[in-house]
Amino acid sequence: MAFHLQNFVASILVLFLCLGTLTISAFESAPQSSGTATYYTPPYLPSACYGYQDQGVMIAAASDAFYNNGGACGDYYQVTCVGGTNEGCLGSGTVEVKIVDHCPPNSCRGTIDLSQEAFASIADPTVGVINVSFQK
Repeated sequence: MAFHLQNFVASILVLFLCLGTLTISAFESAPQSSGTATYYTPPYLPSACYGYQDQGVMIAAASDAFYNNGGACGDYYQVTCVGGTNEGCLGSGTVEVKIVDHCPPNSCRGTIDLSQEAFASIADPTVGVINVSFQK
């Protein structure tokens, strides 16, 4: 009887540990935001965050909505296409980009301005503007 009770107690402890881990993971994940994405074309240098240091092509410029005076520089965002004006999403419709630049208010048509390559990996560039969700 004592052996079964020990197994029962051990099982309950494992269950609580698993539930605690799931709860912690849920609170650690970044909240998802939504907005629009556009794209910009090369040359990508200089950038507001890195000057003339090349950061590759899976990059983006943040609008004032989350640029935070450069605080977003270097952050990685997972951007998911959720629809375009012509429903231009492709495949899985998700790409990870690094924030390397600031998209000034007068030239930014979207919440996030993806590099041409990043945009083309999730949507048809001829659409131009897509609805997205994004999170760190």
